[in-house]
Amino acid sequence: MYTDEFLQKTKEEWMKKYDIAKANMENLGKAKDIKVLIEVAAQHPLIDGEYPNEEFKKRLDLGIALFNEERAKGRYVEFYVPGSRHVYNGVADKIALSKAGKNYLLSKGIEGKYIRGEDLNDKYKGEDGVYNSADECYVASCYFKDNGFNKLISVLSPVQIMRKSLIYIEFGVIPLCYSAPTENTFHNYISEATFSVPYVLYEDHSWQGKDSVLGNKTRHERDPKYLNKKCK
Repeated sequence: MYTDEFLQKTKEEWMKKYDIAKANMENLGKAKDIKVLIEVAAQHPLIDGEYPNEEFKKRLDLGIALFNEERAKGRYVEFYVPGSRHVYNGVADKIALSKAGKNYLLSKGIEGKYIRGEDLNDKYKGEDGVYNSADECYVASCYFKDNGFNKLISVLSPVQIMRKSLIYIEFGVIPLCYSAPTENTFHNYISEATFSVPYVLYEDHSWQGKDSVLGNKTRHERDPKYLNKKCK
């Protein structure tokens, strides 16, 4: 059980982070020319190891609509589609989630020069890869801050909104979240509310440390290099 003192202190710490992130976004939003980054949260497993499943496809479709909407305003827009090659239930996808998402966007007429994926995974996460929502937020926020973007859009499951928003705030940015709901979701509302969100709030804000429990757990469960190996 968390003490009242701990909860109050944690709230104060998060409010400071929120104020910093909010000020950052307000300052960026004052730019004359708005440069937009759209992060489309990947979703495993892929169909036949190569193609986006229903949730992933709906997010990509919504991302395309937002891309066209922002472009119609005369703004420069890029996609970041995260996700390394994943394992699910002991079966490895044939390609990375990033590549599957990029292929889908290309098939819908989005030019490749506006799509970032595996290149950013490699640049910011290296051999660790991108294997959870926190990794997605980390890479997106790094690229966002390093390359003069002013507006960050995250397209994700409605179940993920609170957790990913908190993680983005930890990294000093606040996204505009757009959800693409489906009748069947990979993520679970109860698990999010009772475990994942409290874990981010009170235990591990970024999942990026070498000793991160969930960061390491998701990596060992989803990275093909650990297939048939026990997590130490």
